Amino acid sequence: EEKPEGSPPPLPDGVSLPPGQTKRFDPADLDDYWSKNLDFTILGGPDPKCVEMFQSISQPHRNLTLVAFSNGPRKYVSRALKEIGLASFFPPENLFAVTDVLPHCKPDKGSFELVLNRIGAKAEECIMVEDSMKNIRTAKALGMRTILVCGRGRKKGGSTDDKDATLDQNAKDAEATKPGDAPDETDPAVDAVVEVASEIGTVLENWLGA
Repeated sequence: EEKPEGSPPPLPDGVSLPPGQTKRFDPADLDDYWSKNLDFTILGGPDPKCVEMFQSISQPHRNLTLVAFSNGPRKYVSRALKEIGLASFFPPENLFAVTDVLPHCKPDKGSFELVLNRIGAKAEECIMVEDSMKNIRTAKALGMRTILVCGRGRKKGGSTDDKDATLDQNAKDAEATKPGDAPDETDPAVDAVVEVASEIGTVLENWLGA
């Protein structure tokens, strides 16, 4: 019998799915595995300057709603935010993982529109912070202002700190898996550029005032 294109190969002899399970792949299982078993030390742990910046921009008088939007699954994203000391700034209702926007994902326009609808905001009221050019371009096309995080030492006129060499190499290795999506500060979709997330506050102060 001819299988439809894209169908998985048959299970090996003597192998069967657990009782009640009809699919070989359960996204919830992957999410759970990633959140418990991946090496989160490569994120570098909390950056005191970044945490301080988030504390500043989350003050009530700034009237900003902080939203996390990731193509990773929810438990994994929550764990990553916890590991870098930022989980407290993103309550569950303001955290959007890929499983929250299916069948879309970034950079699909539909995924952005779904998030905007959930938080009750218009694109022109939002600022998108990203290290992905594809996501930056979609955000800009929808009417958002954009901030590109290009990586330490990559901004024109920037300088590289030796202690960050390992983290920067990790970023380069990650970019190798997504050709054509490496940060490009010359792209017209980019409104502002920072090297690291802790510098976002300076841009927001310039745009929104102290």
